[in-house]
Amino acid sequence: MHDFKIKAVINPKGKKSTEGESIYICINKKIRKYINLNLEKIPKQAWNGKPLKWVNNKYSYSESHNLVINRAIHNLKEIIQDHLRRDEVLTAEKLKKFYEVKHQGKKIRGISGLMAPGASDTIVSYITYFLNSERSIKLAPNTRKVYITLKKLIDRFRSHAVMSEINEEFIRSFVDFLRDENKVEVTVAKYVDRLKVIYKEYCDQYGVIYKKRYFDILDVQSNQGPKKIIYLDDKQYDQLIKLNFSEEEKRLEITRDIFILLCNTSLYYNDLIRLQPQSAFDQNLINENPDHFVLQGERKKNGEGFWIPLNKVAKEILFKYYCSDCSNIFPASIAISEQKFNQALKVLANRINFDDKLSIIVGRKTFGTKVDKLGMDEKDIQMMYGHSPGSILKKHYTERRTVETYLRILSFIDK
Repeated sequence: MHDFKIKAVINPKGKKSTEGESIYICINKKIRKYINLNLEKIPKQAWNGKPLKWVNNKYSYSESHNLVINRAIHNLKEIIQDHLRRDEVLTAEKLKKFYEVKHQGKKIRGISGLMAPGASDTIVSYITYFLNSERSIKLAPNTRKVYITLKKLIDRFRSHAVMSEINEEFIRSFVDFLRDENKVEVTVAKYVDRLKVIYKEYCDQYGVIYKKRYFDILDVQSNQGPKKIIYLDDKQYDQLIKLNFSEEEKRLEITRDIFILLCNTSLYYNDLIRLQPQSAFDQNLINENPDHFVLQGERKKNGEGFWIPLNKVAKEILFKYYCSDCSNIFPASIAISEQKFNQALKVLANRINFDDKLSIIVGRKTFGTKVDKLGMDEKDIQMMYGHSPGSILKKHYTERRTVETYLRILSFIDK
């Protein structure tokens, strides 16, 4: 069925047990994946392996076991049929995950067990699904409102448009529709960007090729945002580090230090000061090596996780002000409001003759500009930035959080 071969097997990995043999369902499509049915183990001689009579009557619970096996195979075929009807890509691994969540109650991050709208379903229905999924639970209220408004706009634009219709023509027409409604360019860009997220979620979920060009070719620019990327170049960065402060300027020195920390970590100020000592560091890396410090947490804006190896400069500054006994990693005297922090940055900008507006976001832009020029892997940058991996089904970069990744990132940022 749909290139899948499904059958019941016992003990596929050959594990010896005095209790008997475990029963699995084997899903075979290019690779094999096994689902443990969690049935009571049976003696080896009780296994027939024949359809509907997998377990013979030498085993007292053969009838109930055979019913469970038959139901499992039936449920798997239903999932396959559902994908086939939608003309969606389904792998053995994805089929296994859908079954485990939907029929075994397994908790896999990001998977609800519900079938997401597919190619033949409306864009409006997919946005609704997205808003009701685990993926959107931690969205900031204002960001969630943007998606809700996007859904209403799509409904007015082309209410019956389906996911497979998203292409260059659709995006261009949607942009024209927004402009006809007298939306300023910054607002047009905001809704197009959210639609791009929805499209990428759909592509990742169903294994559809994500065609970034649909959005890149658009002439959509904000006329209210910055016209250029504002960041510190190497000379300005060095000037800031070398600034000297009097005793009366202690607050200014703290602001300078924390800003340099932002420049070396890509963090937003508010995400940094929210970190708590008991969870701020990746303990697995510290267990490998006590000097391997990685900041981890969640972005306040979108709820996505970030994972940031600390270079020498970042470690020095962080532990200069770190408070292990406080509720957050910095004491209240250090973690001032964002408004006061930006006010202090204005003074620092004058000290180094920085002509542009020096604000909290400039630290993040400084880091991003540097690592992009150095050629750091885009996925590593996204993981540090806490950007969405763009998938309801995928793990959020967990498999990348290794010593190898730590060392690879440090080779770029510890210079």
